Amino acid sequence: MRADPGSAFAFVVGGIVRWEWLLHEQGTGSIVEQTWRLLRTDPVLGDTPGDLHALRDHMARSAESTLLALAEWIAGRGAH
Repeated sequence: MRADPGSAFAFVVGGIVRWEWLLHEQGTGSIVEQTWRLLRTDPVLGDTPGDLHALRDHMARSAESTLLALAEWIAGRGAH
């Protein structure tokens, strides 16, 4: 776990995946970087190289969607 207000936070889900979010100020906004690391294999996620590549690709797509939704939410809150 990590919690650095305004700059970073991280957490582990189910002892399997560690998620980390880093915030970097840029101009009047911020760059948000999301990373994840598989801590151990799990039958639910798959344990073959093909399974792990598919998981990696899914996580990359998911990260992009999450960051876009976060940016839209922040933009909407700034309008109030």
